[in-house]
Amino acid sequence: MKTKIASISKDCVACGCCVRACSLNAISVHKGKYAVVSDKCVGCGKCAYICPADAIEVDKITACKVKQKHLYDFLWVGELLYIALGFFNILFAWLGLIFMMTPLFMAIIGGNKSYCRKYCGKGQLFGLVGSKLSLKLKPPRFLRSKWFRSCFLTFFMTMFALMLYSVVRVFGGAELSETITLLWAFKLPWNWAALSFVPTWVAQFAFGFYGTMLTSTILGITTMVLFRPRTFCVYCPMGTMTQGICRLKKS
Repeated sequence: MKTKIASISKDCVACGCCVRACSLNAISVHKGKYAVVSDKCVGCGKCAYICPADAIEVDKITACKVKQKHLYDFLWVGELLYIALGFFNILFAWLGLIFMMTPLFMAIIGGNKSYCRKYCGKGQLFGLVGSKLSLKLKPPRFLRSKWFRSCFLTFFMTMFALMLYSVVRVFGGAELSETITLLWAFKLPWNWAALSFVPTWVAQFAFGFYGTMLTSTILGITTMVLFRPRTFCVYCPMGTMTQGICRLKKS
């Protein structure tokens, strides 16, 4: 039997970046827990190069064909369009629910992380821009540890819950706050949006959710520049949640 040239360590976070990079379909994510390599591997090194968790080692580097592009490889355009539309009109922030709910539904129904592997426009964008701007350094070990990923998910969901609480308060008669909160601390005035034709709670959700989406993008860009292009995939809250769902379905 042919020896597997690539090996994957326990640092794997099952983000699926390697699966996306492999043109020979030699890698798969086992039960949503970790990536495994088949004997199709020829040691081209693409998986090791793109792995944000630095969990792959390749013993041999050989030539490998370029992977054919598909329509879903251009979903990064949708990510840019979402950010641009939010600046044009904050109410477009509601479209971000598609990015939030789709990976959860796909994990629940399919029991896999296919969204992370194929359809995540944010990850595609980081990979594309990061190929030019990233320092391509190994991310710190704590960033890819289970405790950090769990703590970051807990913190992220807590901030999301507080955002929903502010929406409930506005629904109950509190004053609308026309601000975008970045990194959960910095409030930016956003007073040019036309909101008179929608209920105030609808607008409040748009402000809060757009701030959340921009915050995740800023964090992703920061770690993209400092480390590897798709380092955000290591600690992405949605990636952690979908991995947890896959583990529950397969247990």
